[in-house]
Amino acid sequence: MPKVLIALLLVAPLTLAQTGPKVADAIVPVVGSTRGQSNANFKTELQLTNTSGVATGGWLIYRPFGLVQRYELAPFATHSFADVVAAMGGSGLGSLDILVDGDSLPTIVARAYDDQPNGTTGVTVPAIPIDSALTRNDVAALIAPRDLTRYRFNVGVRSIDPATLDVTIRDAAGITRHTRSLTFAAHEFLQQPGNSFAGIALQPDDSIEIRVIEGNAIVYATTVDNATNDSSLQVLRR
Repeated sequence: MPKVLIALLLVAPLTLAQTGPKVADAIVPVVGSTRGQSNANFKTELQLTNTSGVATGGWLIYRPFGLVQRYELAPFATHSFADVVAAMGGSGLGSLDILVDGDSLPTIVARAYDDQPNGTTGVTVPAIPIDSALTRNDVAALIAPRDLTRYRFNVGVRSIDPATLDVTIRDAAGITRHTRSLTFAAHEFLQQPGNSFAGIALQPDDSIEIRVIEGNAIVYATTVDNATNDSSLQVLRR
């Protein structure tokens, strides 16, 4: 058997052993490297800074695809990725688990951006500590854009444990328009148009209430300008 193959076989179980049993310390709920509407070329840049005087490291896991990347940080050092999903050998949309070897998270900055020849437009995507994810009995709400002809609106969910969410759509006056229940497997990632997530055609200024019945999850929404691809982000957390 070739020596390179033997080395890979030895390293692979070690990688799975170190990343598999451990829950993520933080999650960037949406990252991507993909083409979109209006000639969009979406990427996600990531920066990690070690704020301590001791070397540290950890793992990045791109879900739901299961791609794994090791990172190492010298004392007070910063490591960056211009397109973290592509650097991990991936594409499309997903979420990013960040695991650390010790107890202290690095400083994390993630930015989703549309990369065009004349510059970029983008939005910062917060890294959510695992204990800040929505959990059982938590209630929070997203808001649909005030102009649904100018903006496209998507809703995403990243579950951690298996999760059940009750969704209630209310109009601007607070009148309930629709309710539904959604279930997600552990570590599931879903992003879809707001109408599909809501189960009804959204109206301007509708609220989308999320009530966690079981499990835990991070829920977010993106609003993207159809003309410029400029974007904003809502992230629900505890």
